[in-house]
Parts: sequence; C-alpha cells; structure tokens
Amino acid sequence: MKTITAGGKVYDLYCAKGHVEETGKNMETRVSGGGGGGATFGGYGATAPVSIQSHTVVHDQLFLTDKAGNEHSFQLQGFNVACRVGNELSVLWAVKRGNKTGDYIAVYNYTTGNVFYSKGTLEALFRRPALYMLGAMVLCIILGSFMSIFYYGIVLIPIAWFIEGYMGAKKFKNEINYNEFE
Repeated sequence: MKTITAGGKVYDLYCAKGHVEETGKNMETRVSGGGGGGATFGGYGATAPVSIQSHTVVHDQLFLTDKAGNEHSFQLQGFNVACRVGNELSVLWAVKRGNKTGDYIAVYNYTTGNVFYSKGTLEALFRRPALYMLGAMVLCIILGSFMSIFYYGIVLIPIAWFIEGYMGAKKFKNEINYNEFE
C-alpha cells in the first residue's frame, strides 16, 4: 500500500493485480434537454429554441485472478478499458484516511502498456474542498469593499481551484509506478 497527500487530505492507495478471466462492456447514453415553448399576443409571438445534449458513459466489468488464486470483480464507470482474457491488469483506488471505501482512479494493462484513468475522479482528488473555494471568494467580496483589487479574486480563485486539480492529476500520472504495487 502506498500513501499520497492530495487536496490537503491523506489517501491510501490500494491495488488489485491479476489476469483477466472475463470482461464485459456496455454503454449508457444520458440525454437531457430544455427550452422550447413560446407565446403569441395580437398576432405577434416568439419561440425559444430547443436544446438537447447527450453524453455516453462506458461501463466496464472486469474479473481478475491474482497470484494467490483469489478472484476480484470490478464495476468501473467512465474508464473504457481495452483488455481481453489473459491480459494482466492492475486496478488502483484511493481511500481517504478514516474511510472504508474509495473511488477507482486508474487501470494499468501490463500486457499492452496502456493506462486508463478516471479523469474527473483523479482531478477531484487533488482539489481542495469546494467550500474552501467559496469561502475564499466570499472573503474577496468582503475585502473588495475596502480595496477593489480583491474583486479579481472572484475570478481567479475558481480558476486556481481547477488548475490545482489538473496539475495534481498530471503530476500523479507522471510519477506513479504500477510495479510498486506487487
């Protein structure tokens, strides 16, 4: 087990390594929309345009057998893991100190050398809690009433918050060694 500090919190990294016994994949398309409608009065009117978005989420189901012969099953969302029976994989997840469960963050395929990440989960791991960002923005509003330069913090703080997550995830990807998890 390896320990990392991310977003001001301490996480234990866990890993299950084994050979793929079976794999399954399905896709879910989420559709949302809004708009439309309108009004007329006295022969004149207007309508609002309709907006429709869709987003496809890939679900992977993996069954691995480790060196000791123990079988592990994983239900992953948003990874789109490319593997087949016989490939050797590691599934990595992070558990915040004091918690019993955590989120999957990476899958490494030793056979192909490919790594698959949950980008959103990994970036969120490296960000400070959103309440910190909101508190800093409120402080900038309060201080801005005395010195207008603090109003810039309202724009800069959220940008810095997203950059913190992006840069932390990027550093993690560059520094992680999956061979440490034997």
